[in-house]
Amino acid sequence: MAYAAITCLMRTIHQSMQLTGRDLQPFYEKLKSLRAILEKPWKATDDLEALTNLEAEIAEVAYSAEDMVDSKSRNVLFAQKAKNKARAFWELCCSLEQEVERIDSLMMQWLAIWNWYSKIKDLKARKFSLAASIPEHAVEQPENIMVGHENEFEMMLNQVAGGERELEVVSIVGMGGIGKTTLATKLYSDPRMMSHFDILAKATVSQEYCVRNVLLDLLGSKSEEPDDQLADQLQKLLKGKRYLVVIDDIWTTGAWDDIRQCFPDCNNRSRILLTTRNVEVARYASSGKPPYHMRLMDFDESWSLLYEKVFVKDSFPSEFEQLGKQVALKCGGLPLAIIVIAGLLSKTGKTLDEWQSIAENVSSVVRTDLEGQCMRVLALSYHLLPSHLKPCFLYFAIFPEDDLIFVDKLVGLWVAEGFLKVEEMENIEEVAEKCLTDLVDRSLISISHSKFDGKKESCRMHDVTRELCLREARNVNFVNVLRGTSNQNPCTQSIQCSCTSRGRISIHNEEELVRYRNSEPHSIIMFGNYQQFEPELPFKLVRVLDLASISCPTFPSGILSLTHLRYLALSFRLVEKYLRFEEEVPSSIIEIPPSISSLCYMETLILDFSQFFAKTALMLPSEILMMPLLRHLHLTWNYLHYHGITEKSLVLKKLHRLSGLNPRYCTSSFFRPFPNLKELQIRGLFEDFCSRKDLYDFRYLDQLEELEFHLGNPLSFDRRPVSSPLLLPPPCAFPQGLKNLAFTGQFFLPLKDLSIVGKLPKLESLKLDYDAFIGDEWEIAEEGFPRLKFLVLKYLDFRHWRASSDHFPCLERLIICACLKLDSIPQDFADITTLALIDIYNCAQAVGNSAKQIQQDIEDNYGGSIEVYIGDL
Repeated sequence: MAYAAITCLMRTIHQSMQLTGRDLQPFYEKLKSLRAILEKPWKATDDLEALTNLEAEIAEVAYSAEDMVDSKSRNVLFAQKAKNKARAFWELCCSLEQEVERIDSLMMQWLAIWNWYSKIKDLKARKFSLAASIPEHAVEQPENIMVGHENEFEMMLNQVAGGERELEVVSIVGMGGIGKTTLATKLYSDPRMMSHFDILAKATVSQEYCVRNVLLDLLGSKSEEPDDQLADQLQKLLKGKRYLVVIDDIWTTGAWDDIRQCFPDCNNRSRILLTTRNVEVARYASSGKPPYHMRLMDFDESWSLLYEKVFVKDSFPSEFEQLGKQVALKCGGLPLAIIVIAGLLSKTGKTLDEWQSIAENVSSVVRTDLEGQCMRVLALSYHLLPSHLKPCFLYFAIFPEDDLIFVDKLVGLWVAEGFLKVEEMENIEEVAEKCLTDLVDRSLISISHSKFDGKKESCRMHDVTRELCLREARNVNFVNVLRGTSNQNPCTQSIQCSCTSRGRISIHNEEELVRYRNSEPHSIIMFGNYQQFEPELPFKLVRVLDLASISCPTFPSGILSLTHLRYLALSFRLVEKYLRFEEEVPSSIIEIPPSISSLCYMETLILDFSQFFAKTALMLPSEILMMPLLRHLHLTWNYLHYHGITEKSLVLKKLHRLSGLNPRYCTSSFFRPFPNLKELQIRGLFEDFCSRKDLYDFRYLDQLEELEFHLGNPLSFDRRPVSSPLLLPPPCAFPQGLKNLAFTGQFFLPLKDLSIVGKLPKLESLKLDYDAFIGDEWEIAEEGFPRLKFLVLKYLDFRHWRASSDHFPCLERLIICACLKLDSIPQDFADITTLALIDIYNCAQAVGNSAKQIQQDIEDNYGGSIEVYIGDL
């Protein structure tokens, strides 16, 4: 994929400038202008072999240039004498100039072919401008059979037929094949609509729409009048009438702008019903009300639809019904997939073995169905993605089928890969999160879980969409998925590309890592759980290396030769016979060599020690804090060879997140080199926290927004220390911009100390977990928590909570879990106007009753509503 490759090269050039302090900006700007050419729209479905081949060639040149820039920049960085540095930089510039010229030449060829293709396409469009528009998704629901969604149908019918007098746009949003058109058609055809509206009309816009065709569809005409006269005619027809217009399958805000003026507002409850895959379009066109998001079918609805399509028409033995139910379940609630499979089953006949084969390979069957219905419908969503989102979508091919994908990990990998389009002054993590939101809004990805503060925690991709993702990733050699020789579907096998590829490999089988020892992939990511071994690492050009699923007995020495690394994840586990259990200090350690600092491009470093509760730890060199591009450092229990700030110490302006810092090192002088740190987790054992004799001081971290104290070896409930291992500093020692604060573990701080926390001026989120604070009563100090939006209380043993609405004026979400002694939630919380959710788990019945009473009081006194969930763990 040329766009991603050039973006990666631009990022590498930018990093070279940061490392060496030398100016390569002209090359960066030239590549930026060349990349813009690739943003011109074209689809792989156009089958332009010349463009496809050129794209592949451009990508290869860009990846080769990226490797060269890395290597020659290191020569500049590590040259000892000024004249050697100058010569190394001259060699870098000469080589880079040649590579950019090669890319420029190839890009001019690409542009010439694209211009030729565009002219041909325009001629065809003019020639057939009067042809009827054929909706690409006409196969979405044959015969318009709609199963389930009865409640949603009635809700939508009331919304369309009722409401205010002014013209309203009602939007239906969802992924391709989910039944948007079927629902809209059923609403449109309902007898109640026919009697309620004077005029009903509908038109399909589709991805390559023609305004003229939309107008002709709505008018039911084949007139050859100019477009402006057709628009005027439509306005006059609708003027003064109560009308319902269905605009089906609209893709862009521009398409809506082209037709919106044709619909007059006669203040008579006219309605426009709009279907789209894009939330942004729905929000843009809607009349202020949120769009309706089509949900996937549940199992009963899926089985009902399959039964309607297959079993009603013919009689089958009961064992066929059991297989049919397996098929319905594996279709993942997507109506189009069910219909495609139903058509195949109907033609298969009563052969149990064939049905069994289909049931075991549903995703593969859907992908290869003879008419290509599913892939054709879903492929539109991919091919109309902006260029910068396509690599983000294809990256999902790396993850195993049906796995939850954690957003933090996904964002970290995207950042390290280098293909994100980042403008000057933009925060790259925020860019990544925006890209994920765009994919969600375009109905290609769904969010599985959100954190208590509403942030995305995990996401997933529907199996059928994943088949599309795998196919497109294979076509452009973006990802190789390796599962070994067993249990592979044909698509997965076909993705095993050339061993010389600079693409990415996703390894689901330990043996495959050995098989690819002679390749030079861009990224290697392993999934699964493997026995302890030290992997061979001959991949000298690899940039992303995730081996967290392997338990390494020691730090793999081969890592130090992987000088291009941006992302490294390792997991360690010691053999039990080497472990000894003592009281105060670790008996066994894993040493991280000081030479790790030679990996000068490192951005994310994850060192996980799986035996955190044993007396073992990582021993880190102070050099680990001298990696100039380091953004994220994730650790478990560790100790540091730290000798304070020296002349060689770097100011790590890039360090954004530091997780697992041992509390022994939490001093103001230690934090001084990290001026832009935004997230900090302090993690250690009881004795580590006890080792701090003075109060913590975070005042130099004036950019810090998230802070967590994590006690790693919880004490038993009956072991109460004389004093807490943690002393809270005064409010002035905390960063004044702190938004999120969490305490996890048995710190046994007195509840009254939370008055210190309440004085933090911008605190929005507070989480207290596992006896972090103790006391029989929590009486909120007068200042309260003026900005707090999210409050989580878990495994706390206080009984009484004394608070008023004035103490939490901005509270939006309250989560209480396993607070077994708590008697109730303060009833005055019914006067918190911002409160939207109360979540109760494993608490006394009285706590749930108080939550329900708050819910009722809000409804009675304010006419509002909040969500209340009460459940067991």
